[in-house]
Amino acid sequence: MAYSFNESELTSEKSLWDVYKLSRRILPSTFQIAIVMVVTIILGLNSFVLSNDEASILDNVREWGQLGLSFSIATLGFLIAGFTIFSTLSQPEMMLAMMNHINTETGLPTLKYNFFVFMKVFIAYIVFSFLFLMIVLFGQEGGFLDNVIDLLPHSACIKSVLVKILYPIVGGSFAYLLLLLKSFIFNIYAIVMNLLRWEFHKIN
Repeated sequence: MAYSFNESELTSEKSLWDVYKLSRRILPSTFQIAIVMVVTIILGLNSFVLSNDEASILDNVREWGQLGLSFSIATLGFLIAGFTIFSTLSQPEMMLAMMNHINTETGLPTLKYNFFVFMKVFIAYIVFSFLFLMIVLFGQEGGFLDNVIDLLPHSACIKSVLVKILYPIVGGSFAYLLLLLKSFIFNIYAIVMNLLRWEFHKIN
């Protein structure tokens, strides 16, 4: 079969950053944006308006950082294992045909569109794992960040604002990561159905 794309396009991305830049063309659903915004706004209202107990908010951020690190690392390992198994079972002939087809919504080859959907999930989990790790390593009581802020003028105010900002960000990230997990599962299903559809057309 003759293909209209150049073979170099298959390996044109040289880093995860290149993959991320292209994957930004794939926009999240309205439902996903709405849920994350609602959760973040509610948590923001709680930290800035409703709660007067800054110590409790700080404890929550630290606990969430530890929980988020465990959750994101464990889930990332599971996702990569599932994606690896799926990739090895996919047929090269079908994937090359997908590379030859352009996704009209994003302008990406359909193969890269499908793979970038998965890559966006991996990248998000890596980014938030890093955020959670920074909280665990540097955000503990008597930790690096705590000691550095104490050296600054108005340290109590800076700590208060920082904690109140981190609270909705960290909490909202849980909702975001769970919704990405939902998308990952559906995309696995959708691509398996496409694989079966490919086999159906080959036989008929």
